Amino acid sequence: MANDDARHVMQAYETVRTMISPGGCAWHEVQTHESLMPFLVEETAEFVDAVERELPASEVRSELGDVLYQVLFHAAIAERDGEGYDLRSVADALNEKLIARHPHVFGDRGYMTVEELHAEWERLKEDAAGEARGSRSPLEGIPAGMPTLARAAKVVERLKRANLIEPTVGAASDLDSDAEDQLGDAMLALVSRANATGIDPDRALRRAVDRLAKLAVESK
Repeated sequence: MANDDARHVMQAYETVRTMISPGGCAWHEVQTHESLMPFLVEETAEFVDAVERELPASEVRSELGDVLYQVLFHAAIAERDGEGYDLRSVADALNEKLIARHPHVFGDRGYMTVEELHAEWERLKEDAAGEARGSRSPLEGIPAGMPTLARAAKVVERLKRANLIEPTVGAASDLDSDAEDQLGDAMLALVSRANATGIDPDRALRRAVDRLAKLAVESK
């Protein structure tokens, strides 16, 4: 089955390589990593939307295919332009990283619960990279270009795992069945309040996250 899966992926890759080659598709031929960024973001968002709206499996499959297309497109551009990697090397590097970061699956660490993995995750990444324990910042690797709210959630979760901030959200038992709706309404009310006072809510949140990260890391 694995070889058959690989064959199908490589067939799609060959199709993309043909389209970006001279004499293929004029539009594809002139694209770059930078020019494709909006499409990668858009296709990812459409896949997320399909999952969250619980669309039929055929539609979710199609949207996931569009995300895969973007991966193949970038890999093909890199191969064509001699950037030092192609789809095979991307897949090889990914496979090596997954195995190195999951010694509890592929090594001798033994089974670990989700809670244990959360506590161990940064140390697993340090081991995989051959870095000294405690050398990584808890916020290392969080992209500055993430959507602001997603980045805020990521920063808070990382700081909580590193015990640099106290959890401020009630336990699951304290939340009622429509807590997500209530929280969404509260956030929407804050956005409305920001609009009414002429404050950019996105910028306000970015600055708040930066302040939290700075204070938490400095107090370490």
